[in-house]
Amino acid sequence: MTRRHKLFAFFALCIVVFVVTSVPHGQAALEIVAKVNGKAITNYDVDQRAAFLRMVTNLDDTKANRQQIRKDATQTLIDEILKLEAAEAVDPDIVRRNRDVAKNLVDENFANKGKTGSNYLRDKGIDARNVQAKFVSDIVWGEFIKYKFKGKFKELDSIVDKALLQIKKNSKKSQVRLSEIILLPGPKRPMNKTLELANEIIKSVNRGANFNAIARQYSAAGTARSGGSLGWVLIDQLSPEVQKEIQKIEIGAVSTPLQQDGLVILIRKEGILQNGVADPSQDVITIARAVYPLKKTASNASKLEAAAKIERDTAKTRNCNDLIALNQNYGSKINGLIENVKLGSFSAPLQNLIKDLKILVPSKPLSFVEGVSVFMLCERKALKMTLPSREDVFSAEFNKIFGSLSERYLFRLRRSAIIETDL
Repeated sequence: MTRRHKLFAFFALCIVVFVVTSVPHGQAALEIVAKVNGKAITNYDVDQRAAFLRMVTNLDDTKANRQQIRKDATQTLIDEILKLEAAEAVDPDIVRRNRDVAKNLVDENFANKGKTGSNYLRDKGIDARNVQAKFVSDIVWGEFIKYKFKGKFKELDSIVDKALLQIKKNSKKSQVRLSEIILLPGPKRPMNKTLELANEIIKSVNRGANFNAIARQYSAAGTARSGGSLGWVLIDQLSPEVQKEIQKIEIGAVSTPLQQDGLVILIRKEGILQNGVADPSQDVITIARAVYPLKKTASNASKLEAAAKIERDTAKTRNCNDLIALNQNYGSKINGLIENVKLGSFSAPLQNLIKDLKILVPSKPLSFVEGVSVFMLCERKALKMTLPSREDVFSAEFNKIFGSLSERYLFRLRRSAIIETDL
């Protein structure tokens, strides 16, 4: 063997040793689990993205859910490679140009208790670079679709003008405020599994998971960019199936899964407008709470005892500051004050409780997963109806066009790609 070959073999060995020894303790050795047009996806990439999806969705930690989330994570990483390849073929500098933007978005979106988003994710055992890569992909893909189909987007101004005229004309008609999650069956998630995922998402949202955060990560619609928000929609312009579904559910609730055109749709009802007047779910409130912490395994007797104690203690409270102080005295890790939020953003049972509360009068004790809670309404402001701005309408119309074009073009990329995967 020549000296040059020996040196090459030595450096190759060093790389292998570095990769193997740099794997964290307890983690499986680095392996390639998929290839997309020759580009590798490792088990570490999939593990990290799956951990992120579990954090965002808060789905039940079952074997079936873990397996499906891992498949979804793999498909997401495959699609990201396809999106970046398509965009870089047009603009080789597009990824580098957007890395800092993506990092800032991660830091802003996942900031928590004074920590940047990157540090918060690391505390959760999630590599922030993996999440930043997803944000880069989303930004780059948005730029690419706008460039690729610029002719379609040139018509937006006239579309928005017509939409604004229609909104003014119909401002006195019944409207409903909605958010959506569109689940698109794919190579790793057939229709039956997509329906199962939809039902798991509903269960998770009912337990308190953020519908809009899940929409950003899972929805195939253009509205995913805005957390699934559809804004105010005329009820009589919705399909009969959707109208029937939203009539059955209360404000803050999520519909059962709807199947349309090969898609699975989840709708969250966030408010109703009758004759131009906002319903109470659109009131902006500030609310205080005290939580007496209990273990998840607490017995009914312990819950009743805690409810009796917190009811005695809150009988002495006269204002929201008293209730916040009581929450601190209980050693609760739950924030004692929620400021300036819409009543409709709470779960349906909590809305029913809060809407009937009088200012500065504590509620009856309620049992939650984290313990027994009492609420007090500090301030309530009725929201007057205002027509959406041109920017809001532009965003909504843009999302409609973007979602359709993005879905179709990504499907084309998948069909023409060489994809190898073990999952």
